[in-house]
Amino acid sequence: MATWEESKHPMSGICQQWMEKIKQAKKRKHEHFGKYADEAMKFFDGAHDWMWKGEYAKASGGFLDKEAQGALPNFRMTVNRVFEAVALFGPVLYHRNPAIQVTPRMLPEISPVAMGINPDDPQLSPYFETFQIQDDYIAEIRRSHANIKEHYLNWLQYETDKKAQCRLAINEAIIKGMGILWTEMHRPKGSPHQYPKSSFVSVDDVVVDPDAEYWEDVTWVARKCVHPVWKVDRKYGLKGDLKGNLESINAQGEVYANGRKKTSAEKRSGRTHDLIEYWEVYTKCGFGDKLHLTNKGNGENEKYDWSKFGDFCYMAISPDVPFPLNCPSGDLEKKGFDEVFSQVQWPIPFWCDGGWPFSRLHFHSKPKSVWPISMIKPAIGELRFVNWCMSFLADKVAAASTTYVAIAKAAGAEIQDQIKSGLGPYTHIEISEIFGRSVNDVVSFLDAPQFNVEIWNMVRQVLELIDKRTGLTELIYGLSGPTQIRSASEAEIRNQNVSIRPDDMSSQVEDWLGVCAMKEMEAAEWALSADDVKPVLGASAAYIWTKQIKAQDFEDLVRDYTYRVEAGSARKPNKVNRVRQLNEFAQIAMPQLQQFAAQGNMEPYNAFITDWAKANDLDPSRYLVNPEQKQDEQQAAMQQQQMQMQQQQMQMQQQAQQADQQAKQMQQQQEAQKQQTEMQLKQLDMQVKQLDIQSKQVDLESSKQNLEIDKQKNQMELEFMKQKQELQLEAKKSKD
Repeated sequence: MATWEESKHPMSGICQQWMEKIKQAKKRKHEHFGKYADEAMKFFDGAHDWMWKGEYAKASGGFLDKEAQGALPNFRMTVNRVFEAVALFGPVLYHRNPAIQVTPRMLPEISPVAMGINPDDPQLSPYFETFQIQDDYIAEIRRSHANIKEHYLNWLQYETDKKAQCRLAINEAIIKGMGILWTEMHRPKGSPHQYPKSSFVSVDDVVVDPDAEYWEDVTWVARKCVHPVWKVDRKYGLKGDLKGNLESINAQGEVYANGRKKTSAEKRSGRTHDLIEYWEVYTKCGFGDKLHLTNKGNGENEKYDWSKFGDFCYMAISPDVPFPLNCPSGDLEKKGFDEVFSQVQWPIPFWCDGGWPFSRLHFHSKPKSVWPISMIKPAIGELRFVNWCMSFLADKVAAASTTYVAIAKAAGAEIQDQIKSGLGPYTHIEISEIFGRSVNDVVSFLDAPQFNVEIWNMVRQVLELIDKRTGLTELIYGLSGPTQIRSASEAEIRNQNVSIRPDDMSSQVEDWLGVCAMKEMEAAEWALSADDVKPVLGASAAYIWTKQIKAQDFEDLVRDYTYRVEAGSARKPNKVNRVRQLNEFAQIAMPQLQQFAAQGNMEPYNAFITDWAKANDLDPSRYLVNPEQKQDEQQAAMQQQQMQMQQQQMQMQQQAQQADQQAKQMQQQQEAQKQQTEMQLKQLDMQVKQLDIQSKQVDLESSKQNLEIDKQKNQMELEFMKQKQELQLEAKKSKD
């Protein structure tokens, strides 16, 4: 383990002086801000009886006299109004990650007359058109850059878990008076890419120039860090020569697990101290050459001109190390000036716009002081009084709930033992009386004095004062108050009045988030390469990032010459009112917006659709229309119509051909049918003739048959006559 001799380190005097400055700054901060912040934090997260402890109650500014011997309450409690303030204001102020908007600053419109050009002059008007083309070209580039930056910043809000970090900072701003987000480069473990990250840093770990009364006058700030020794060694490349000055719980556990205590040699060597406390100092007043050094006799200091490092320097200083951790003394001899110069400069030049590496949030500024006022501080007196009264009231309730039993002294030991052995909130009293009377004369119950409700009324009024101090009004709790709301206008007036403080706090949170987003953009443009942004933005945007965005002057960004970075509202929105307002607006403005859209002016229509979709939790990109898209759609529609017309013409031609073919087929069919009909007619004629012939033949045959029948009939008649005659002759003969 290396042992450092201060005489061999030319920067030891500077380090000592900076540590003394930090000590003075801590003292002044505690007097003007820290003690009130600590007190408010105890009201938020302290033990239930912390207020009654002697180090607070009897300390300077406490509520008990050091020599007072008065009775204190047995039941000690704390009415935690601070926790209620955090639980109510926190979700309202930061409900979601804000939508970061990067707006390019457009160039002013200049008329040709202002340039001395007659717009009707055909010779001079082309010059003005050239200027307009140049301005349009610049505006288009700025819009593209703004879209790239906006996309990256919105991705950053979710990747770095901005919501969790901001909630911590907002809670501390509500409790202590100030919340801080510290912006620096972050590289995830095992990742080749880095990105800016704004992390919560407690205001307890930050001190500022004690001589400054306004932030514009602050010349340096310092941040306390406590990290493992190996991590600091690796960060600053100290090659294992660093030793710790604090001991972690793990190290303590390892020592006590071996059944022994730390030796003095181990304490001196730092073998059990695995943590180191150091301060990161950001200055606007130089490296330290302007300080009054404590070791002026050290001749080594005179060899170096610290003013060459400039006014904006960065140092990491530890109380037990005689040189800045980021600039070991050996580097002054081994490295060139440029390399040493870069080691002691701010990692990111936030000083360009007069800022610091952090964004601070506070709700109540204090004149002539860099430290603000906590919203809890004005109510500290009432909180003490309420806790005092409530503790004594608790004892009063306990006393009023006790039942006193009076027992005659002559009642006998048996009766006394039975009553005394009973469990419950009562106390027995012996009475010297003669035994032999009734039971009521021997044992009786005594009522305690009644509770005075005026004490509670007074406490309730003080609680209302606390609510007014902190903003915890009845409407914040969702109550309607002692009087009933009789009209919508009265409800609206009450709503406006009760939202004055939350609206102001929300506005300050939005401004704070905008400043934080701007610092993240500054860090990104300063430190990120195309490889770092390519996974988020893509190859084409990464090319623009390197060739155009990083090539611009850094001054243009920090001065807002070309772009404005703003954070949208992180407050929980009132969606019902928002949707109602948009719907009412649509009834009036939508016809006009549609006319603008039909004429090619899509911006008003798209703006309304965007607001309406966001209010209804919809993705607006699916409903937006731009002129190019509309032209493409119109061209596509015209092409489609032309194709449809061509298809219809082809179909009509096909149908005509088919009709011709069908007509020819019909004609052929008709001719065939005609021929068939004629054939059928001929066949019918022939059949008729055949039928005539057949009928004639039938007639002939029938006539022949008739002749034959007549002939047969005649023959039969002749034969019958012949037989008759024969019979008659035979009859005559027989007679004869």
